[in-house]
Amino acid sequence: MKKIKGEITTQQIVLLIILLASFLIILFLLFRLDIGKQSDSEICHNSIVMRGNPVLPADAISLKCSRTYVCITKDGSCEKMTKPEIKKVKTKEEVYNVLAEEMANCWWMFGEGKVNYVTDTMKKNNYCSICAQVLFDNSLNEIEGMEENINKDEFYNYLSMTPLPEGEMNYAEYFLGTNDINKLKEELSNKADKEVGFGTIKIGEQYFIVMGITSEVNTIGWVIRGAALGGVVVVGLATFGVGTASFAAVLVGDIAAGVIGAGGAGIADMISPKIGAIMVDGDGIKNKFMTPTIQGANSEEFKALNCEEILTSS
Repeated sequence: MKKIKGEITTQQIVLLIILLASFLIILFLLFRLDIGKQSDSEICHNSIVMRGNPVLPADAISLKCSRTYVCITKDGSCEKMTKPEIKKVKTKEEVYNVLAEEMANCWWMFGEGKVNYVTDTMKKNNYCSICAQVLFDNSLNEIEGMEENINKDEFYNYLSMTPLPEGEMNYAEYFLGTNDINKLKEELSNKADKEVGFGTIKIGEQYFIVMGITSEVNTIGWVIRGAALGGVVVVGLATFGVGTASFAAVLVGDIAAGVIGAGGAGIADMISPKIGAIMVDGDGIKNKFMTPTIQGANSEEFKALNCEEILTSS
């Protein structure tokens, strides 16, 4: 009897050693992976994916997405924003890199155009998400080439030539499916019968990095909005293609006095139209998406994007 008892005790000891070793290995991996300390971006992304799961009732899943507050600065001052995430830069390229990363993060958080995270209702609404509110600190004036503003056309060229950190594709291809920004602008300018660009960003001002989604039943997307006389910002929707990809551009601009008739204003009536946003078709889903764009915080240009609802909390 003693021999049998001794054999059972030995087995138990071996089992305990194996369990303890396994526990230590799992604990080590947990610390290495930092599980349980998700970033706000990861929390948002996970809620988007769960909301888009067709097996789960969408109304039962709440989105946990909030905008971040970022200050791009040369000297770190950032007086116009309370407790922002400070991004110190020394060159124009570093400014572009911060913006590109914020836009890429925004696109990733909300499913990269592959997830329908709005409920299927009969409302033909456009839902927007403000991923970040960015202050372009006055100290950026000290950087060469940024004395007054940032040229968005030059920035979009940067997006078309700069690869993502993973190196798989460039930023513009990630958002738009094309790197040919000049061809994109050329096609749109031909459509509007006048030169069209992305406009500028004013140093010292705050801007939204915003993207959007249409409800699945919305087959139109961001539609043309009417405008009264007197320099009111309007939106024109122009469809065009670059290679095999098709796009729709939300154009913002002023209306020339005296051109509005009973049918309202059109693209040809706009003075110096700018590309407010680019729309793309969903990847494998019926929704359309407004790719990440940069617009003045609470500006007329932002309001012209016709966002029915903001899905991010401030």
